[in-house]
Amino acid sequence: MPVKEQLRTYLTKLLYDIAATDQQVVLLIILLVITVIVLDAISIFARKQRKKVGIEPTIPGNTSARATNALPPRLYVSNMQGLSGKPDAVISESGFLIPVERKPLAKKIRDRHVAQLLVYMRLIEEFEGKRPPYGYLILGPNCRRVKVLNSPEKQAWLQKMIDEMRAIYAGHATAVPTPHPHKCKKCGVRAACGFNIGKA
Repeated sequence: MPVKEQLRTYLTKLLYDIAATDQQVVLLIILLVITVIVLDAISIFARKQRKKVGIEPTIPGNTSARATNALPPRLYVSNMQGLSGKPDAVISESGFLIPVERKPLAKKIRDRHVAQLLVYMRLIEEFEGKRPPYGYLILGPNCRRVKVLNSPEKQAWLQKMIDEMRAIYAGHATAVPTPHPHKCKKCGVRAACGFNIGKA
């Protein structure tokens, strides 16, 4: 029997076998194939996003000083400083541990974003023993990366903010509101607030 005929016979038998197979088994196989395709697509997308923001997976044997390696996220709790936090990511870059904070809805840098990153830098310095020279903010859906330097001036600004919050908490000072039309519109206590700039 020629090879062409054998192949035709084999394919015909295969089609009959598939047609005779239980419908639920066929559906299960189709579902498994679709699941594998979707998981693969998600994995590729996640890899592209990590690469876009500069978070690369650890490369075994890569000892380059400029290599960027993602480390497992860690919760830092400092009783000494009265601070705690967990960066979205910590990467090893040029011999330093660098905190990365992702703000997917942010269109621009806010003071609170910078303060949060500066707190992470303090915590990393305390627990890892080496002061990070900077951290990264990843902003918006396009993952714009902004480097925030860990300067003495920025840390003094952060300390002033922390001192003010502690004074308010201890009852030695009063919180000063900073009303904003967008925030006032969404605030749950706006009806009782004298600073509600959205009031008629």
